[in-house]
Amino acid sequence: MGERKVTILCSGFGLGFYIPGLLAASDFEKRDIATEVLVFESYLEQDKMDHIVDSRKAYHNNFALANLSARMPMDIRGSIDYAQVELLLEAWKAEERYEFISLSGHWIYILDLYREKMLPNQIHVDLLYVDSDLAPSWKSLKKFHPSYDEYYYNACLYDTDKMEIRYEIPVLHRTALPFDSRKRRLVVHGGGWGMGTYQSTIPELASHNYGLDIVAYDWKEAKPDPDHRYWMNDPEWCAWVKSANGLHEFPPYIEITGEDTKSYAAEFDHHWLFDIASEAMAIVAKPGAGTLIDSLASETPLILLEPFGSHELSNLELWESLGFGIRYEKWREMDFSVEVLREMHQAIMNRPRERTNYVDHYCARVALTKG
Repeated sequence: MGERKVTILCSGFGLGFYIPGLLAASDFEKRDIATEVLVFESYLEQDKMDHIVDSRKAYHNNFALANLSARMPMDIRGSIDYAQVELLLEAWKAEERYEFISLSGHWIYILDLYREKMLPNQIHVDLLYVDSDLAPSWKSLKKFHPSYDEYYYNACLYDTDKMEIRYEIPVLHRTALPFDSRKRRLVVHGGGWGMGTYQSTIPELASHNYGLDIVAYDWKEAKPDPDHRYWMNDPEWCAWVKSANGLHEFPPYIEITGEDTKSYAAEFDHHWLFDIASEAMAIVAKPGAGTLIDSLASETPLILLEPFGSHELSNLELWESLGFGIRYEKWREMDFSVEVLREMHQAIMNRPRERTNYVDHYCARVALTKG
């Protein structure tokens, strides 16, 4: 049997199914457990891969279209490059890969093919749900493959029946900055694909004496001035294209400062936006999976914008119920109060202390690789 290795299966469709996988991988590596991160889109037929880039632009420009697409089930099996998948499965078999964590429902068809190559019950698969309800890839999977989880373990970060957090994916094991030490700044973004109503909030927030850290998704969106900073992922970077070292990594990034634009290399163990969010009083964003993780780990409350799909609506209701977030419209009624932000920060900070790190939970259940 080869070296123990946990294979973490991500998706580049929104960074909420990519960044958490890399964070989990980083946590496994700290325990001297080897990992490999793979991205589903790498195993699509080329024309389907090209279409994703078009979809991303369309959804960025038209949030109503994005929400409509989230409600339409899609059978992904017709888009998979099975010749490439067969090479992948043979490589897994040769290496005796037994442990997998999937953050996207699309991977299950590939994992089912791998199960057929191995002895029954020889592989262990965690289905890691990073939203509080099924995201589109899981909903589509459930429609076309209702018993998809029969042989796999459902690992849910959140319990919506009890309105509580079951497991957390930490980012940098460090103490969060106290509220009074934070700058009077807000992070404003539209998730990994720049979707939603975030841009419309910028003039109003700026007029209430908050400095803004705005994530741009296109050069022309950046309008730097002394009070507001604009950032973006390096536009040349793509989640499903490996870096020069042959690995999937956190994105490199750019600070857009008018005449002088600064480029930064990727951080090796976390995503750059987390550092900015950790110093802010709140994050103004739709409630995507990655944003919830950032909010918890940095103890930064969320100003909740219109969600993308029913899974993000569920995330919004969870954060609202826990007192970790407030809808933008409600905060506006409170005249964009700093005191409200302080109370939410305290609520996150004072959440139950018996917090379970997802990777700890995994290691406790899957003590040794099967062989």
